[in-house]
Parts: sequence; structure tokens; C-alpha cells
Amino acid sequence: MVICGSQINRSYFVAVDTRFGHGNVTYFTYFSEFNRPWRGAAYIEAAVMTTLFVLSGIGNFFILGIMFKTKSSRNITNYFVCNLAIGDILFATAAPFVAYVRITGTWRLGDGMCHLLTYGMFVCAIAMIWTMAVISIDRYLCINRGLVNRVRTVHVVSICLCIWIISACCFLPLAVFFHVKEIEVADDIISICTLLWPKGRIRYSALFMAMLFVFAFLLPMTIITFDYYKIFRKFWSSKRAVGALSHIQSRSQRAAISRRNKDIKMVKTLILLVFVFVIMWLPLFVVLSLLHHDVSYTHNTLPSYGLTWTLIVAYMNPCVNPFLYGFINLEVCQNVLFCCSQCQNSSEELLASNTNLNDKNNTTRP
Repeated sequence: MVICGSQINRSYFVAVDTRFGHGNVTYFTYFSEFNRPWRGAAYIEAAVMTTLFVLSGIGNFFILGIMFKTKSSRNITNYFVCNLAIGDILFATAAPFVAYVRITGTWRLGDGMCHLLTYGMFVCAIAMIWTMAVISIDRYLCINRGLVNRVRTVHVVSICLCIWIISACCFLPLAVFFHVKEIEVADDIISICTLLWPKGRIRYSALFMAMLFVFAFLLPMTIITFDYYKIFRKFWSSKRAVGALSHIQSRSQRAAISRRNKDIKMVKTLILLVFVFVIMWLPLFVVLSLLHHDVSYTHNTLPSYGLTWTLIVAYMNPCVNPFLYGFINLEVCQNVLFCCSQCQNSSEELLASNTNLNDKNNTTRP
């Protein structure tokens, strides 16, 4: 579809939408950007995104392989961690497509990908934050309520599927209202993938941003904060009780203290996982809020590269998470070190065999 009577800057189109009767409409270009003062910036963005995509894929697939291979790693928390790793992988797969659009400047991926790209990234992000909330609930029930081994693998799979299905349903408006728009500028047709909410009495964009804030941030972070606060209160009270009886510890008490220390370490790492997620995703959500305000009031000042670089910061999260997953489970760290040592030993043995073979050939040669 062609929108006529347009004005263009680097990140916005102001056009007259004659087909739907919207009048003057502001379109943000999202992943596209035109008339850049320095073309090399697009290649830097694309190179960074592609590198993060490769690193996150290697790290998360390695963690998944180790966890599924090692029987001792198959516990409830690690099953949820696997769901986080799957979310990291799916989210990172969007990076090469965004990188391609940054280089081309115009949208050449088709209308179907326009519907799915942003929608898929939002679904992955919300599925990950709610998985973290479920992990905090599991740790709270296990440590504070003493409900151990009450959840089976089939229950974990069902919970993870519900998280993905609900997240996918909640963000369907993004899949519906993202479209490819064709803008006629100086006898040329330029395509962008942009979001246009339907006109009406209801301000759909404001309603969506409110739903995003409540469902994607306020509610899960409230659950996580409450659960980990209760857990640390439990640890603190048990620490004081253990300190009072430290001179009369039996073997069973020492075993209980060892288990408690492992739980403390796991909970600290899980909190760090949540903290890193918030730090790396918060800039993106802030920019999206600013973008909503910018387009609603037609200020048209937020540059497209501002969204791109906050997205790059979010792409760093799947690269960092595999290291944190390893700290959650000591067995994973041990398997990583074992695999590295095996690879090193294999290389040394291969080098030694080649050296011996060469020495033998030199000795037998007349």
C-alpha cells in the first residue's frame, strides 16, 4: 500500500493516510533509518548484533547440552533454567534480521516477518521474566514451606507451556498492527515496518503500554521481590539459630547447614540473574515508553538508533546468562571444565602422536 503526501526524516514519516482516512499520521521507522550522515554506523550495529547472536547461541546451546546430558542436573530449578535458555536462543535469533534491516535501510523481509519480528521478541522477553517469577515461587515453596519434590517434570513442562502460550496471546496486538508501509518520496517507494494502532475513542497505544508495564514488569517483579525477601528472612533467622548452637552441632546438623549454604548460593545467583535481566532490558522499555509519547504528541525527536542500541544492550543478556546458569549448578561448571580439559588433552595427544610419527619416519628414512 502506498501512503501519499509524505514528509521524511531519518526515523519518522509524516504522511496522509488516504486509504483508511486517518489524516496526518506519524510513522516511526523502528529498525529502518534513512539519510544517515555516516553509513558506516549501520555496519557497526550489524557487526555487534551478529557477534552477540553467535555468542549467545553457542553459550546457551552448550548449557542446554550439559544439563540434558548430566542426570544430576535434572532438577526442577534447572528445568526452568532450560526454559530461560530456550527464550534466550529464540530472542537472539531476531538479531541477524534486525542487522540486515539496519544495513539496507529499507524493509525487504516481507509483510509476514514484519508481523512476527517485534512480536516474537516481546513474547520471548515476557516468557523469560515470568519464568524467573515461577523460579522464585518454586524456591519459596521449597525453602520456606518445605515442599520438596512436589512438582514433577510434567508439571514443569506444563507451566512453561502456559507461560509461552499466555505471553503469545497477550502480545497478539503487536502481530496484528505491525505492517509494511510503502512511502512515496521523490518518485521512489520506500518500505518500512511500523506500528499503527486503529483510530477510535480508545487509545490503544496507551492501553497497551499500561498492560505492558503491569504484566511485564510490576506484577512479576512484585512476586520475585516478595519471594526472595521471604527466603532471605528465613535464611537470616536460621543463621542466627545455627550460630547459637554452633558448639553442639551433630553430623545431621552439619549436613543441614551445608544444604542451607548451597541454597543461599543458588538464591543469590538467581537474584543476580533477575538483576542482570532488569538492568539490560530496562533501557529498552524506557525507550519504548518515550517512543509512545514521542509519536502520540508528534514530537518526532527520538532517533531510530536510540532504539537500536537499547536493543543491542538487551541482546547482551543472552550472552551473559549462560555464565550465570553455570553458577546456579556447580555440576555444570565442573562439566564445562571437564570438556575443556578433554579437548586440551585430545589436542596434546594428537600433537604427540603426529610428532612420534614424524620421528619414526625420519628414523626409518635411508
